[in-house]
Amino acid sequence: MLLISIVGDFHSSLFPLYNELKDKISHHIIVDDDAFNKRRKQTQIINALENFNENQTLSIRTEAFVVDEDSQASIDKLVKRIEEIEPDISQVYLNITDGLANIGLLLAMKLLNHGAKFLSYDMYENSYNLTTMEGMQNISLKSSLSIEEHFKLKGFTVEHKGDKEFAKKYRREILELFNNYYDEVELLNKDISRQKLIQAHKYPRAYQLIKNMNLDVLSDATLITGGLFEYYVYLLLKDLPFDDIEVGLIVKQPINNNIDVINEFDVLLMKNNHLHMIECKFRKNINKSELIYKYASLIHIIDDDSKIMIITNESPYKQDIYNYQDLKLAAHRRGFLNNIALRGSVIHHKNEFLDEVESIFLT
Repeated sequence: MLLISIVGDFHSSLFPLYNELKDKISHHIIVDDDAFNKRRKQTQIINALENFNENQTLSIRTEAFVVDEDSQASIDKLVKRIEEIEPDISQVYLNITDGLANIGLLLAMKLLNHGAKFLSYDMYENSYNLTTMEGMQNISLKSSLSIEEHFKLKGFTVEHKGDKEFAKKYRREILELFNNYYDEVELLNKDISRQKLIQAHKYPRAYQLIKNMNLDVLSDATLITGGLFEYYVYLLLKDLPFDDIEVGLIVKQPINNNIDVINEFDVLLMKNNHLHMIECKFRKNINKSELIYKYASLIHIIDDDSKIMIITNESPYKQDIYNYQDLKLAAHRRGFLNNIALRGSVIHHKNEFLDEVESIFLT
């Protein structure tokens, strides 16, 4: 199979479909318009695909092709290149999901009559339309990218992943810690955060559970004050039908060869090539507006259609954003408009939390 992918605005236009077809592809052409070549980061996409191919031990040749959307002669050169690589046009597949419309239209005029197949991916349905001269067929994707693959294909480097095996090993201790002694955990976290002398008599049961997990309140302070709650949330979710879950993922996004931007995501959830996130804050009186602004700017980094939930240790669990008399819900309303749900304590509202996870992320 020769696959031609026309670069558009969204990474999700290329990668889920590429992953689905990877075992059939022998050659892959990445097409970009010359006016947007630098902005589209065509080279970065090719490098990411080549790294993906190497990790998957795939023998797929990948090449770039730049066209001028406003020049038929330029697009004719692309057609000529396609015919050079694959004379049997019935083996040519063109992903025009999010590409420049004029390129796709002219390619269809030139190749459809000869048996070429045109693909259009629907990120919301996780399916694609396969169009030929005979008509159109809708096909659901059977494969899903892992979370690590998703970020690597976007050109990111995965620097760190949380230890899910640790969470499973100490499942009993972690669940008991937050389900039964969350008030002691709050006091312990305050002392650690303020670098105060540990006073075990104030939180004896929480302190003992921490010791049972072989954690040290000094050297493991970051894990105790933040990571354990992320593991708690992970343990609540791990048996739900997600395709992949990661905890405490740190990724580097390159600006150039020397400079990266680092972002950390608490709990990431992949379902049908849709990546979502839960931010875990085991404390009260957080700056909600600051959090909403932060994740409104990061949501597109996670995925093109991502949704986020931020959970805190506050009550109530859910606010009525339509209550016009409550003037303190600006952050909740701004979050709603940006696909970010701001919620309170899941410890006291597990069933409601799990129901919402299913309705927001799994349907």
